[in-house]
Amino acid sequence: MSERLEYLARADSGEDAELTVARAGLAERQSTLLAALVAGGPLPPGFDPAQVRAQAVGLAAKRRDTVARVAPELTVLLGPAFGPLFLRYAQQHPQDGGYRADARAFARWALADGPGPVAERALRDWLAPPPQRDRPGPLGRLRRALRPQQD
Repeated sequence: MSERLEYLARADSGEDAELTVARAGLAERQSTLLAALVAGGPLPPGFDPAQVRAQAVGLAAKRRDTVARVAPELTVLLGPAFGPLFLRYAQQHPQDGGYRADARAFARWALADGPGPVAERALRDWLAPPPQRDRPGPLGRLRRALRPQQD
């Protein structure tokens, strides 16, 4: 029993000490399995490596497809390289945030990987779009009226 689990068993003076320890142990094993599936963590004991690898690839493909739906511009900009490039990215970078944030992190990573001059410029433009200009019409006039005056 790990030191942390022993502490939980001693801290819980009620009848549920065994249940508390069992829950904590299960949470540890689940965390280890999740890390193996989505973050390249070590394989927990008692799991078939081929099955875990297959599930990890499936989860990375699902993540790739979701990012492609959230940011379809990336699939256009990178063309057929998008899929393999994203899977390589997903193996090295666990998702941290929503899918839009994941798409932006992937684009920054792809830029560092050197996608080629055409894709590089397009990715830079996608990451930092040009500032919007006030359009003529009521909304543009309202924005100009609400803008702080410079003396």
